[in-house]
Amino acid sequence: MRSIAVKILRIIILLLAISINAQSIDTPEHEYTFNGQVKWMLLTETGTLLASTGEALVGIKPNSKEVAFKIDRLKKVKEENLEFVPGTPYLIIKPKGMMTHTSVVDLVAGKMVFDSKEEKWQNGVTSRHLIAPEMKFVVNGMHKEKGLGQYKAGVGLYDLLTGKLVRIFERKGSNLMSGEPDIMGDEIIIPGTKNITCYSISTGAVKWEADVKNATRIITNEDTKEIYAFRTKGSNTVAYKVNATNGSLLWSEGNKLSGGIARIHFTEHGLALVTNVVNNKKGIGKLAGGKNQSKIYLLDTKTGADLWEKSPKTKGYVSHFYIEDDGILFGIASGGINKVGFDGVPLWKKPLKTGSNIQIMARVDKGVLYISGSDTDIIDMNTGESVFGKPLKYKSSKAVASGYDEARDRFLVSCKDGVYEINGNNGEYNLITKDAGFEGKESPSKMDVRKEGILLSSDQNLTMLDFDGKQQWHVYHKPPGISTFGKVFMAAMAVSSTALMSASAYRAGASKAALGPYHSETRRMESYQEGFGNIANASFKALGQRFKATKATENSAFMLTKLSAGVGLVKIDKDTGEKVGEIILKDKKPMYEVDDVEGILYFKSKGNTISAFNLKN
Repeated sequence: MRSIAVKILRIIILLLAISINAQSIDTPEHEYTFNGQVKWMLLTETGTLLASTGEALVGIKPNSKEVAFKIDRLKKVKEENLEFVPGTPYLIIKPKGMMTHTSVVDLVAGKMVFDSKEEKWQNGVTSRHLIAPEMKFVVNGMHKEKGLGQYKAGVGLYDLLTGKLVRIFERKGSNLMSGEPDIMGDEIIIPGTKNITCYSISTGAVKWEADVKNATRIITNEDTKEIYAFRTKGSNTVAYKVNATNGSLLWSEGNKLSGGIARIHFTEHGLALVTNVVNNKKGIGKLAGGKNQSKIYLLDTKTGADLWEKSPKTKGYVSHFYIEDDGILFGIASGGINKVGFDGVPLWKKPLKTGSNIQIMARVDKGVLYISGSDTDIIDMNTGESVFGKPLKYKSSKAVASGYDEARDRFLVSCKDGVYEINGNNGEYNLITKDAGFEGKESPSKMDVRKEGILLSSDQNLTMLDFDGKQQWHVYHKPPGISTFGKVFMAAMAVSSTALMSASAYRAGASKAALGPYHSETRRMESYQEGFGNIANASFKALGQRFKATKATENSAFMLTKLSAGVGLVKIDKDTGEKVGEIILKDKKPMYEVDDVEGILYFKSKGNTISAFNLKN
């Protein structure tokens, strides 16, 4: 009898321990109720939760009792209307469907800094461009004149830092803005259907005109006071150089380039351009004129002539492009890396063959590391050959995760084969585990080298390996299923992300495009800080603080799954794999967002209510 009582007591103690360690978080810290249905919500990189309700477009700040802002004019905004500007507090609400007006919202300050309806642009604006780092917003359309009640064609220049109009540049209806303008000092250069016009921003006066029709893009170099214009002609491009003093064309005629402009970089040796050439010819193989591919140019800034007699072969689209001291290094999306000198002569005996989908190219102590979907190696930048003569090859993998184990000076790569270690000193590699033990047809999408071991993760799986590759624990929670809304929303965000990558290159001509060190998760945010850190604006300062913030949930992982009481989030300790908490969402198809920087779960708990739960406890 005594032994049975002891066993029962042990079971009770164990159950109590489990209940203490895996607490259910039932009470939200804050609740926000609206006068309409919450249609969608999205956590932005600024930390502001954006939500569409029947009442307004609303913003919620972390740990705030009250809603930060409500913009009732934007209550019908859909996800496809959103265009975020990376590294800035700005959200552009672009027209789509029944929407005709464009707005710009400062998500940190919680206010509209531009509204084409409020600014009296007839039926909205026909085009819009953000110029950085000046943070000027340029729009084109018909603007209502003060006091006259009439609309006239013009280009508006707005300062997003202040939310104020700088100036309207009046245009003739026959010479509307035809492409993307640029700013150089006190001048704005606007491409038009008839010509390119340079205006003084301070006075509004025309300083000069250049005889280039229908230019689609202007790029200026503030340091050298150079102006370049590009005009799309069919599927190709014509490049011009314009005298910054009087608008005369410095190249006798435009330089005709194959394909459309993909990248522009200033170098001391010339203007480096990458174009993407689309093959529209019918047929098979060589008879069809080859595959779609990029072409690389280096133009003489004095004459516009191509400095290279023969452009390096790409055999695909350029996905990585870096300006080095001795030449240009580039990688191809379909596979291959090459380096060419500024004189057009290849610096390597032959291009380096690699697998497709090169995810990473970065500097390491022994050379340059690349990781593709089917191989990894460290290459010598002088020869283009493997530093250690033995690249690591593995089965073609859709998901490849990597990490650096600093204490053991080795790189770790997770792929279809398992997990490899690569010695950073001698290049030796070894498969430390063949199977991460992931379930539900998932593969590791993220790797985290922690004090306790190597953590591999995906949406529903967590596996901790010791540093020899032996599995310490594994956690899997079956997903409850993704709602139709979730599928549509994620698809929309994927398209938006692609657009944002293009948008983030608005001043590509001024970027150094240098090859950086092996990346970390924060590298993208750090690069934004470098680019915009000197902007004296409260919203940018607050955004910079968030980029630097330590993640409140860096030791926890969250999985959406079906629990005994309904669908909910499970909180898992990343070091032990133990469940330390759960939140019942009481919804088969929940709408939620997790802010891992602040440690907050936002959940649409009712049709018109958003609840905020504290995940740090």
